[in-house]
Amino acid sequence: MDSSTPDPAAVLAEMGELRARSRRLAHAGAWLPALILAALPLLSIGLYRHPFATVNASSVGYPFWGGLPEEQRAALASYVFWLIVAPLAFVLVAQWYRRREHRQGIRVPWRVPVTAGLAALLCLLALFAAPTGEPDPTLSADSGPWWRGLLTPLLSIAVAVIALGVVERSTAITLSGVWMAVLAWQFCAIGFIGGLFGWQTWILNGGEGSGPGGQLTLFGLDRPGPTLILMTLPLLLVGLVRAARSRGQLR
Repeated sequence: MDSSTPDPAAVLAEMGELRARSRRLAHAGAWLPALILAALPLLSIGLYRHPFATVNASSVGYPFWGGLPEEQRAALASYVFWLIVAPLAFVLVAQWYRRREHRQGIRVPWRVPVTAGLAALLCLLALFAAPTGEPDPTLSADSGPWWRGLLTPLLSIAVAVIALGVVERSTAITLSGVWMAVLAWQFCAIGFIGGLFGWQTWILNGGEGSGPGGQLTLFGLDRPGPTLILMTLPLLLVGLVRAARSRGQLR
């Protein structure tokens, strides 16, 4: 072979490296949307009357406009937060991606998570027409209606996180959204924070006994503050790690 002829294997390797580098650059901006979406549940801690302190339990009616089945400070504050502040966060995410497109020429289908999140938030208007009531304390956790777990704005954020993970091809972000959705749904379906189904209690008891369920109180996980931190922690860590990596790539 002529020495001036490029080695096909080397050319293919170089092309593969260029594609990998382009992919890394294209998805290097996911850290800010991840942190913005993580900030919403964390900021919602301020919507509760007693986010960290243990108080006498009181029944909370659904839909759960605060996000979790816990007494909120004011219904109006919850409406403003989820129907005005949260959409503004999605506008910020959209502006971030548009800025990256304009300055760096990098495009990702960012409209998918933004549209998914805004559509899910728009569906919150349906909560005004949703059935209202209070969880029946005489029923076991396994007897509660599953649809009650859908009556929370936290699921809107979880849907947006999952869509972001799919678009950014990030398994970690996607799983963070699933984690958020599962916890929000379970606690709202059961009717109190930290609520456990019977099979979960059975596992935690080492496979002994059986019961109607229970409540997880370790580390204050029966309160909205620690619960929302736990719910958001995976996404927050992913965003911070990606931010550090992105900063390293720019050096």
